[in-house]
Amino acid sequence: MTGAEWSLAVLGAGLGTYFLRVAPFTFEWLRSLGERYLHFLTYVSFAIAAGIVSKSLLVVNGEIHTNTEFLIKLAAVASALIFQRFLKNMPAALFAGVAVAVCIKWLMG
Repeated sequence: MTGAEWSLAVLGAGLGTYFLRVAPFTFEWLRSLGERYLHFLTYVSFAIAAGIVSKSLLVVNGEIHTNTEFLIKLAAVASALIFQRFLKNMPAALFAGVAVAVCIKWLMG
């Protein structure tokens, strides 16, 4: 690509991202669309994290295990869900779940 083509690509990307950021403020129908799906979008990251974490709850070295580690992980996930429900803050809920797991392991010795 030549310098002019790169310049046009960068300019197009800049204008495109600017338009996407400004569009909800300039078009009323986009603002109402965003308001309708706001609650749905807040839980998307939590659903993605659940999909990533779910396999690590049961599978250890390619086999399904339900031992003490599983119960600790289950308690951590349950506490993270509870914290998410009350705090409405994903990072705080995840850190709370990890803190619960660490505390349980520490108490077990």
